[in-house]
Amino acid sequence: RRAMQISSKLFNEQQVRQFGKLNENIQDLQERVASGNNIIRASDDPVAAVRLSAAREQKQILERFQNNAEVAQGRLELGDQTLQQSINVLTRITELTTQAGNGIYDGFSIDAILTEIDQLSETVLDLANTRDAQGQSLFSGFNTANVAFVKEPDGSITYNGDRGVHALQISENMNVATSVDGGSAFMRVPTDNGPKGIFDVINEAKNAIRSTVALSDVGNAQSNARLNFVLPEKPQSWSFSLAGAKGSVDVKTTAESGNLQKIVDDINIHTPATGITASVEADGKTIKLSDSESGNISIRGIQIKGQDGADSEVLSKLEFTPIDESGKAVGSTRSLADVDQLLGTNLENMRAAMDHLSLQQTRLGAYGTKATVQLEALTTRTMVITKDISKINDADLAQLVTTLQAQLTNRDAAQQAFAKIGQQSLFDFIR
Repeated sequence: RRAMQISSKLFNEQQVRQFGKLNENIQDLQERVASGNNIIRASDDPVAAVRLSAAREQKQILERFQNNAEVAQGRLELGDQTLQQSINVLTRITELTTQAGNGIYDGFSIDAILTEIDQLSETVLDLANTRDAQGQSLFSGFNTANVAFVKEPDGSITYNGDRGVHALQISENMNVATSVDGGSAFMRVPTDNGPKGIFDVINEAKNAIRSTVALSDVGNAQSNARLNFVLPEKPQSWSFSLAGAKGSVDVKTTAESGNLQKIVDDINIHTPATGITASVEADGKTIKLSDSESGNISIRGIQIKGQDGADSEVLSKLEFTPIDESGKAVGSTRSLADVDQLLGTNLENMRAAMDHLSLQQTRLGAYGTKATVQLEALTTRTMVITKDISKINDADLAQLVTTLQAQLTNRDAAQQAFAKIGQQSLFDFIR
């Protein structure tokens, strides 16, 4: 019988290869235990690796949407706070404007009020130029790097942004606005004379305060009154409410210096409705009004075409003086001007500005609700995907440790056996 012969060299090479594979398996198990992951390389489970890659990519997308939603929330909250602070400042300006019309303030007090309004106006400008945590302008539209509002050398404020609305993507098919454009928020306050900028509203309120001591909103006289029109060189289109014993009408006329007959004629057209008759006085510079029933004569609500706000200087006005039959003044003269020059109108514009900013706040609140709801949905979706990733990739540590321990025991036993066999020689077999 012939015995099979195995050389020591071949035996050794086989054992080394087996030990290498065994060590590779042990190293793979150690990596899984250390990382807690079941898939270290795509070759471990190609199908599961593809699913894992897709799930991780989807999770990254959701995390990016979550970050955008959180950034949007931050910008919207900052925008809401900024608009509320602006409303608070406008409220204070309204209070000061009301105080100026009380009639108890002297020139020094009026100047003090105007000085405070100047400072408050600067505060509104600073608020309108608020930037977020990333240094981006809240109210400059898409031009977030620009200062939203710029003060020109003449003191006027211009908008330096665009009409775009900055937005962020918060889902695969949803964006959310993170602010409102400053052109709408601060430059388009609805008034009876059309949209106005908040800074123009404040400036016109200041002009009205300057002229408030000299102006009245209505002129009243019993039976007779004298009208003295203070006019610029160019003719103006005037309208005003004229009331007498018989009734009230709206008079429309052309007021031109040196040509009072046109005004007289336009008043007398309405004599049957008012009982008031107008005539040019002997000096040719004034008009006399007489009520046929010796009733009260009043003029109010003057509107001058082309004047859409309070001017710094009153160039056009009507001086209304109560007189007796002989023409002697029997009451104080009241100066009447365009309603836009009066405090009442400018107070209405200030309230309109505050209402307008409140509307912008409402929009920001709606955007914020949208971001919050979507953030909650994203959180739920992220939790679901995280669980899927865990199911695919999380290793069973107890099983891995048991397998690793068994592999280590097998390797140690095999190494000991190999070492013992390697110590034997031919003489050990022939003894």
